[in-house]
Amino acid sequence: MHIGLLPLDERPANTRDPAMIAAIAGARLHIPPAARLSARRRPANCAALINWLDTVAPQLDALIVSCEMLGYGGLIAARTSDEPASAIIARLDWLRTLRTRFPGLPTLGFNVITRVSNADDSIEEPEYWASYGTRLYRFAQLLDQRGQGPAVDAELATLEANIPAAHQHDFLQRRLRNHSVNLAVLHLLAAGVFDTLVLSSDDTSPYGLPSREKRWLQEWAQLLGFGNDLAASPGAQPLAQPRLLMYPGADEVGSALVARLLNAQAGVAPWFAATYAPPHAAANVAAYEDGPIRLTLERQVHAVGGRTIEQGDAADIWLAVNAPLARRSEWLPEFAAAERTSRWDELQTLANAIAARQARGQPVAVLDVAYPNGADPAFSELLFAQAALPELAAYGAWNTAGNTIGTALAQASVARLIAGASGRAAHERFLLHRLLEDWGYQHLVRAELRAWLQATHATAEPDAATLPAALAFIEERLNTLIGQLPGFAGRYRITPSSVRLPWGRTFEVDFVLEAAH
Repeated sequence: MHIGLLPLDERPANTRDPAMIAAIAGARLHIPPAARLSARRRPANCAALINWLDTVAPQLDALIVSCEMLGYGGLIAARTSDEPASAIIARLDWLRTLRTRFPGLPTLGFNVITRVSNADDSIEEPEYWASYGTRLYRFAQLLDQRGQGPAVDAELATLEANIPAAHQHDFLQRRLRNHSVNLAVLHLLAAGVFDTLVLSSDDTSPYGLPSREKRWLQEWAQLLGFGNDLAASPGAQPLAQPRLLMYPGADEVGSALVARLLNAQAGVAPWFAATYAPPHAAANVAAYEDGPIRLTLERQVHAVGGRTIEQGDAADIWLAVNAPLARRSEWLPEFAAAERTSRWDELQTLANAIAARQARGQPVAVLDVAYPNGADPAFSELLFAQAALPELAAYGAWNTAGNTIGTALAQASVARLIAGASGRAAHERFLLHRLLEDWGYQHLVRAELRAWLQATHATAEPDAATLPAALAFIEERLNTLIGQLPGFAGRYRITPSSVRLPWGRTFEVDFVLEAAH
């Protein structure tokens, strides 16, 4: 199968991961050359992307389009560019022409309800975010809460007095523009340009302008006849695979839609059953999300073309979920002692269940979403001691819960389509990549690297002078950690000099794995 993908941006999560998942099923993913994609704050040349789509479309069996990339030139451009809605919508409307030329080409679209970052950091935002980011985040929350009844006028007035009016206006008009684009994208679904559309929520929360815009879009979905796609309660099955999906996520959507296409081509809709540790935490809301984790998981199951079932023994894939904790923060060393008393027994029970189901031959995927941005060390210790790691259907523990769940479900479902030695090798390599990145780098090496940089160069982030040493540090540590992973030790290594920091910061990492000599 030949699948075209216009990715959300150029980061590995949006380019490398979907390609590696496609390779598991023997499919080929066509992605524009790197020079045509965005480069951090530099937008892609959208005209060049249209030309690429025009050229590659005749070779494809299906197409996945990020509306951020085609319309704005990438995810960051959607937050920072000054282009009017009319220019962005005009580019997206070119897809109508493509649909007319290739009416039988399955076309899946996705777009993001723009986040409001809760940090005084302008790396991915307009420049004024460096000084006013946390205040604008609270401003957005209060505007939504005021519309729903809570008495917030006094706090809101104080915030308005402490945020320059020009920044408030720019912030709100950008949101209006991007909401207009989301409405236009929904119209493309209604017009039949897209066969499936994902409107995901990037770094959201229960209150805020993104949550309000999501409700507005859901109302239009109801009016346009897509309401049944959104209304299913947790545990309910849609009558057919929904055409419109709305849930928390962003960077995993490309991988999920690749899996959806591969499952559809194979004529399968895998059944997933989930067990949560602890069970009551299925109702918890993960950091950067706006609803219970159980609902996030079920929406992500639908995104990959699967279905949920309560009976674990009847499932095609059993999901072991280390559920979000109420503290909603990244893991900190001071949590370690408490976890051994408050959560250890529950995590031990989950690890035992993983080993037992593997022994019976049932595919098991591990979703470690207790903390954002890295694995839970208490659970990792038990998992590595008891599970057959190379036999997992998938593993995930990176970034937001939606990112983790969508990527892991994509791999787990596509792992059922493996045919031949190359597919098995691709599956194992992606599995090791996730273990090394989510547990090894995000939880361990990233903090070690930042501490080393701070101690030796008085900065936690690399610059041009320190980058080579930082990359060598990462390569050495990851190679050491491969040796600590049962079933992988001695079989793989990091390809020398393949480590890179795609955006020049420590948050994202990329590397290549090869067989050890």
